[in-house]
Amino acid sequence: MEAFRRDQAAEYRQQAETIRSLAQQVSLLEAKFHLFEAAQHLEELAAGEDRR
Repeated sequence: MEAFRRDQAAEYRQQAETIRSLAQQVSLLEAKFHLFEAAQHLEELAAGEDRR
C-alpha cells in the first residue's frame, strides 16, 4: 500500500510539472494563474500521499 502511495504521489508531481510547463507557455495571465493553481493542488495531493 505504501508503494502505491509513493507511485500516486509521483504521478501527482509529474502532472504538476506538466501543468507548470504548459503555464510557462501560456500568454494569458488568467490562464497561467489557473494552471499554476492546479499544479499547486496536485503538489498538495502528493504531499498528502507522502504523509499517509
